[in-house]
Amino acid sequence: MDGLGGGPKRGAPWKRMSKEELENQYSPSRWVVRLGAEEALRTYSQIGNEVTKRAQATGRNLLDVPYGDGEAEKLDIYFPEAVSEALPFLVFFHGGYWQSGREDAQRNSPQWRLKTAPTQPVDPACRILVTVGQHDSPEFHRQSREFYQTLRRGGWKASFEELHDVDHFEILWNLTQKDYVLTQIILKTVFRES
Repeated sequence: MDGLGGGPKRGAPWKRMSKEELENQYSPSRWVVRLGAEEALRTYSQIGNEVTKRAQATGRNLLDVPYGDGEAEKLDIYFPEAVSEALPFLVFFHGGYWQSGREDAQRNSPQWRLKTAPTQPVDPACRILVTVGQHDSPEFHRQSREFYQTLRRGGWKASFEELHDVDHFEILWNLTQKDYVLTQIILKTVFRES
């Protein structure tokens, strides 16, 4: 879906929203369609913890690798069992829960990072996939499209996908399924298949 028209509006639209509207727009649990907010948070937190424990127990990994100076600026790296010198990789960034008021959430937001990123990617093979769920809030949709368009204007190889009939939490859960459309897109992107 590379043909999204228009650029970002002047000034950030979220700056004109009331505190209540910001809370509504940036609370993914308020937009779930199959579970209530509390049940979605409980269910997907539990699933995430179980999948992480399983991945940490079954494979080679490096945990809590710092990428910045802050205590929360750490990531986990998981390696496949078969390793080669030309090993492709995937880096998954989630924008963060910035409404919590924590500075690190805003500082680590991909949108915020674009202001300090090079205008052109260092490695031309670097590809970025921006996704949003059909049932995410209108503000998530706007911000995701704006992020994608900013990347494209900066010369990055970026693509945009709106994922049909899922909310914010279901996207992550579905990534554990090999036949899920986003899992397949990611695999094709990583292995540069068309």
